[in-house]
Amino acid sequence: MKLDLKIILFTATTLVVPTFTQAADYLSIGSCPVTCTAYTWSAGIADVINKNVEGVQATAEETKGYVANIALMQGGEMEASMATSLSAYEAYTATGNYEGSEAGKVMAWMSIAPVAMHIIALEDGPVNSIEDLKGKRIGMGQPGGVSMLDANALMSKVAGEDFEPFRVRLGDMVDMLSDGNIDAALWNGSFPLAPLIKLSAQRDLKLIPVEDDFLDALRADYPPYFRLSIPSGTYEDVKDDTPTYGLANGLVILADVPEERVYQMTKAIFENLDALAGVHHAFSRVSADTILNGFGSPLHPGALRYYREINVPGIEEFVTRTGG
Repeated sequence: MKLDLKIILFTATTLVVPTFTQAADYLSIGSCPVTCTAYTWSAGIADVINKNVEGVQATAEETKGYVANIALMQGGEMEASMATSLSAYEAYTATGNYEGSEAGKVMAWMSIAPVAMHIIALEDGPVNSIEDLKGKRIGMGQPGGVSMLDANALMSKVAGEDFEPFRVRLGDMVDMLSDGNIDAALWNGSFPLAPLIKLSAQRDLKLIPVEDDFLDALRADYPPYFRLSIPSGTYEDVKDDTPTYGLANGLVILADVPEERVYQMTKAIFENLDALAGVHHAFSRVSADTILNGFGSPLHPGALRYYREINVPGIEEFVTRTGG
C-alpha cells in the first residue's frame, strides 16, 4: 500500500513552483498549500533568514504537501522543506516510500512541533480498539499527504490488506464518519483538529488508544515514531488522556547546502523565536530541549555545529544514534 516514488515524482513535477537558478544565495523552502500551517511557518522562517543572514534570499514555496516536497528536493528543485521526521528518515536512508532514491541527500535541520496520530471513531460505532480496524471502512487521508502514509503504516500492521480505504481529506472523512459511511478515520496532525471539534459538537466521538505492544511493533519498522498523548479535554467528549504516537513536524535541508550558510540560518532562526512566535504560536514551544524531537536521520553539519555551540541536551547521543 505504499506510494510508488515514480508516481510521487511525476506528481511533484506538475506543481506550480518557480524554477530558480542554482545559485549560492537562493533558498527555496517547500511547504504546502498557502492555507495550511506549514506555509505560514515557511514564510516566517524565510522572512527571518532574509532579515538576518547576509547574502541569502529565502522564499516560501507553495506545494502540494510534504510528500511532494521531498521529491522536489531530491530532484534539486528546492533546497529545504517542511517534512515529518518519518519522511526525513526514509528520504535519508532511501527506504520505505523513497526506496530507490539517492540516500544521504536530505538531512535533518530542526523540529518545530509534534503531530499526533488520531484514531477517530464514534461512541456507538463498531471500532473500540486498534484490532477492530481490521475489515472496516477506514478514512486514510488524501493522496500526496503524509497523513495517508502514516495511515498506510498503521493499517499494514493491523490488517494487511483486509480493510476498505477511503483516501480523502480530513473534513470529508469527518462528514463520512458522522453519516455512517466509514467506521473510523486516521489522521496524523497537530491537536486540536478543527474538524474534530466540529464533529464533537454533533456526535459522541472517541479516540482509540495505542497500546505499548503495538507501538513497539510499529517502531521496529518506523523508528521515528515516538510515544505521545492527546490530553483529556482536547475534544469535548474525550475525558481521559489518550495514549498514541507522533512524529516531529519540522525542517529538512539538502546535504550539499554549504555548512556555513546552514549554521548562520540556524542561528538566525533560533535567535528570533520570539518574532516567529508572533507569526505562529508553535514557535513559542521551540527550544533547545525540543529541537531534535522525533528525528531519526542525521543533522546537517551546519545545524549540528550550532546545536553543539548552544549545548542542546542529548546532542552527542543523538549523533551516535543517527550516525551523523
